[in-house]
Amino acid sequence: MMKIARHLFFFLIAAVVLAPALCPAAVTDVTLFPQSAKVSETASLLPSCDGGRCRAVITLPPQADPDSLVVALPAASGVKVDDVQIKPIPYQDEARIAELRKQLAAAENEKKDVRAKLQSLDVQMQFWQAQTKAKTKTIADAYRTADAIGKNILKASQEKFAAESQLEKIEKNIKKLQDELNQAAGKKETAWEATVTFSGRVAKEISLAYAYTLAGCGWFPLYRVEALPASGSVSFSWEAEVWQSSGKDWKQVTLHLATLQPSAGAEPPAMPDWVIQPRTLYKMSRSKAVLKAPLMEEAAPADEENLLAPEETKNATYSVWSLGKINLAAGERQRLKIKDETWPAEFLFLARPALNTQAFVRADVRLNQPADIPPGQALFLIDGAILGKRDFSFAGTEREIYFGTSPLISVTSTTLANQSGAKTFLQDKQTKRWQWLIEAKNSGGSDVKLRIEEPVPQARDQRIKLTFKQNPEPAEKDHAKFVWLVDVPAGQKKIITNTVELEAPADMNLDFGWR
Repeated sequence: MMKIARHLFFFLIAAVVLAPALCPAAVTDVTLFPQSAKVSETASLLPSCDGGRCRAVITLPPQADPDSLVVALPAASGVKVDDVQIKPIPYQDEARIAELRKQLAAAENEKKDVRAKLQSLDVQMQFWQAQTKAKTKTIADAYRTADAIGKNILKASQEKFAAESQLEKIEKNIKKLQDELNQAAGKKETAWEATVTFSGRVAKEISLAYAYTLAGCGWFPLYRVEALPASGSVSFSWEAEVWQSSGKDWKQVTLHLATLQPSAGAEPPAMPDWVIQPRTLYKMSRSKAVLKAPLMEEAAPADEENLLAPEETKNATYSVWSLGKINLAAGERQRLKIKDETWPAEFLFLARPALNTQAFVRADVRLNQPADIPPGQALFLIDGAILGKRDFSFAGTEREIYFGTSPLISVTSTTLANQSGAKTFLQDKQTKRWQWLIEAKNSGGSDVKLRIEEPVPQARDQRIKLTFKQNPEPAEKDHAKFVWLVDVPAGQKKIITNTVELEAPADMNLDFGWR
């Protein structure tokens, strides 16, 4: 017997030395991207050595990209990685299966306890029902007995109803757990086994660090943007919804959130050709040239500002936010707080009465430090009132943020004159005159700063003469619009008058546009 035991002991020692041993790897650092993650792990390994070369085995989860594996050893160890060989291996989520079996056993025990309680309640009810036949000496005893029977039967009935409801829930949970267990036990996946070969002064135990890209995980931002006009600020909060399906829980990992460059910017654009060649000239009659002249002029750039959905800033930088130590269970979604900030803002109301009578609330945010907030969904509010959700991003130090329309501000446009002059042979010209009035009304209880924008008529032929008369004069004017900046006190209104006069050749067939 001693001889057999001695042989068995040496066999086990040899197995430990010759076979690569794997201690449980620990996830230490995770960088989550929108649809993937870079996972860093460490493992203490007992390598097997033969002829100065040693090897150890590490296992990657099914969602890992084996081509992304990077292995590193401490520089001071004197050990060098020579080769990494990766092969697919059958995988079954044993940890998940074990957890489901544990939950199923606990549910079955709970079911037994509830059934025992139901049996006890049935006995109690039978006992009290039997007391109804018991004889009493006096009427008072009869009343007391009846009262006790009624109370105890009622109590037992209520407890039985609650126990039956509990039993029903337990049985539903048992079925759910059993279905999940059957699915997990029957699910065959492919994991990855990496054999690391290294050389040098290999210790009995070696610490191996490695990293890989993992699919089935990611994050996206959730924002809350609230306008607070009374305090001249915008409240901004940022949460991140994160998830991972690696098959094991991440415990106390250092978590980072990162953005990626758009795929369109992964490669530089092709160099353009520089071609110098004669222009092709087309002959045309003078009459046709006159007709086509306005079309040959370069069109003015369009006003792309969208009041309801301001233009989204595309951030092409690689940004990382570190959240410290985090626990993140496999298969669960979790919300994490990134930041809460208050931004100073100047509020004004923007109106375009040529389009509608509404005034849009705008906050002009100016920060001391550049913001880098990736595109995501934001909930917009004004003083606690929810406006709705839309896309939001912020890059830089300045941002115009719109918060819908105000019911307290109205800006109307009323036409006073739209007259055409007579075309006469002697004058050889035609005229037209537009006159309209803009009325801005503040029905609220506080003064507002109002920006009013009106289109500027644009002559696409040098023979068309335009004359403008406005009271008051616009604060700004460019090729596309007039801009007035007016302060409207609470409960008051402001008036702006506009006159445009046109003069053109009598034989010119004009399109006067939308007005």
